Amino acid sequence: MSDSNADTQKGSSDFEKRIFQRKGFTFFGLGLQDVIRYFFGGNASLAIIILILICFFLAKEAAMFFPDHHRGLKAYRSAGQEFVDYIGQEIEQHTRIYSSANIAYFAEVNRTSLEEDAILRAQRAVLANVESLTARSWKELERGLDNLEDAQEDLDDLKESEGALDASALSKLTKDIAQLEAKIVTVRAKLKKEVTVVLGSEKAWDLGGGGIGISSGARAKVLDAVLFEAFPDSKEDHPFIVETKAASRAKKGLEAEKLAGFKDTLKALQSAVRPMKDLHSDLKKIALESRKEINSLETAPARRDAWLAGAESTDDPAEKARMLARAGEVVIAAPDLSALNAPIYSSVDEHRTLLATLQAEVERLHKDLPDGAETESGRKNLKKADHYYGEFVTTVRENRDKIQGWRHDKSLGLMASVGAFLMGKDWVTNSSWHDFYGLLPLFTGSFLISIIALVVAVPFAVSAAVYVNQLANRREQTFIKPAIEFIGAIPSVVLGFFGILVFGETLRMVSQLEYLQWIPGFPMAERLTILNAGLLLAFMAVPTIFTLTEDALNNVPRALAENSLAMGATKLQTVFRVIVPTAISGIIAAVLLGFGRIIGETMVVLLVAGNKIKIPDFTEGLGVIAQPAHTMTGIIAQELGEVDNGSLHWRALFMVGVILFVISLGVNFTAQQILKKLQKI
Repeated sequence: MSDSNADTQKGSSDFEKRIFQRKGFTFFGLGLQDVIRYFFGGNASLAIIILILICFFLAKEAAMFFPDHHRGLKAYRSAGQEFVDYIGQEIEQHTRIYSSANIAYFAEVNRTSLEEDAILRAQRAVLANVESLTARSWKELERGLDNLEDAQEDLDDLKESEGALDASALSKLTKDIAQLEAKIVTVRAKLKKEVTVVLGSEKAWDLGGGGIGISSGARAKVLDAVLFEAFPDSKEDHPFIVETKAASRAKKGLEAEKLAGFKDTLKALQSAVRPMKDLHSDLKKIALESRKEINSLETAPARRDAWLAGAESTDDPAEKARMLARAGEVVIAAPDLSALNAPIYSSVDEHRTLLATLQAEVERLHKDLPDGAETESGRKNLKKADHYYGEFVTTVRENRDKIQGWRHDKSLGLMASVGAFLMGKDWVTNSSWHDFYGLLPLFTGSFLISIIALVVAVPFAVSAAVYVNQLANRREQTFIKPAIEFIGAIPSVVLGFFGILVFGETLRMVSQLEYLQWIPGFPMAERLTILNAGLLLAFMAVPTIFTLTEDALNNVPRALAENSLAMGATKLQTVFRVIVPTAISGIIAAVLLGFGRIIGETMVVLLVAGNKIKIPDFTEGLGVIAQPAHTMTGIIAQELGEVDNGSLHWRALFMVGVILFVISLGVNFTAQQILKKLQKI
């Protein structure tokens, strides 16, 4: 039996050999199979080489970030800027308390005139919309009025000129003025007709949401006022608008009298921090001068070498002497940092005294703030003020020891630079004070947007894949599957423009509806938000998760489904108790790869996330999704083309790229490990 198999294999090998020999294909002595094998093997090797080169390039550009960042942090400490920022943190926390309480105060005052204020907002919105919709005719009218004014000035100049009056020129100007006046009358009539048509449609109300919260009777009066103000006989407001403004002021005045104690507390709270702000301002000027001295020392060798190189390159003796003299003026000597920081050290006791007074005053005034409010905004912002008061107390407690023990020459390890980057809360560049490179706000924005995208995309994509693969008939499969996969062909920049012009505005308008106010974050003040970006990324991730999930379902052995059905299980029971649990590893891998697709997306988040480099305010709870944010991919795309090659900012962006690369690599590696586990089942 074995001899027979050997003969068969030998015969097959001889047959293949004769086939290729008969075709006579050779390439540098290699047969067809060898060429195919080396071709694909070479492509795989090339892909590995390119990946290694990418890693090398990223590492090369980012390698010097932490040493350079470390030198910057040492200069930041040596100049006394670190000390000054401790005081700035205390002032910032106080400002947050005051701002939140102030917003609560105005929310309470304005609640009495909500109807009047809604009418005034509607009037402004509709008037702006009417002007926008009739912009061409408005420009034509403005040009006519300008031409008429110029012609009348020419006529006046002609009449006032010395000498004989030019009758022909006078006649021509008079005729031109008459034609311009007639044209203006025609344009006014045309414009009035257009405005009337616009006001009779819903377009005037659709742009900007001017009609929200307006009764039908008030709406009609607003339209009359807009028509009056579009073609005013005088510069005065429409009587209805004048009356509405007066009613709004009267109601707010009465409520302000009731809340006089609240207002006095706010004024006292605002005044309490002024001495601390004065100290902070004085110390900031001193620290800036010290930083200039340190920066001058760092750049001194380069400046001296530049003057010497210029002197060597010139043949003019006078110019050469001047450059050599300038090179000799460059001082390369370390500044006396102890003397420079002496005013800062002497301010420690003054700061301690001012801080004790400020802390006692803030504690007293915080207790004087109202316990509750009539409006939702008032209650929310008073709650924020309580939260920020707690942060103020914590900041004061933590900074007390830092300020007392601060030294400009205290050692600073390299790991401090790593921690300042990974856990830093600020990303500030091109600053006259100090550049901060903190990853946390960018990572937080990327993470929140990705979570929203996954929460929305995974149920849709997985359920669609299960339905198409297991439950849909052939006609449904031929329609649904290509439709979902076609989403992946839509350019991300197109989705970004859609998010800006259509989806973001629609989402903001929908958030204004009264019966949706229970949703956290609604009503939304902005259209470029975390929610907008997350929903668009979810749309983009659906094809990836759908396709990979379907592949995982196809890898489930058919025998399992057949055995389940044979045991009397229904189709749904088989799908959800046998097939899906068996394919769960592949589904998880699909979700992880979808996450990799989401976290690496650039254009959509750059266009619709809002690009605000700040850690979102988590005191809003789930309403944090209605805030703008920035992302790691977005910051690279936005800033890389505007920074100097090799600068600290340049290296910081590449370090963000390295972090992003590591995250994506980790996610894909985890997905591959899960897929390997799936293949062993």
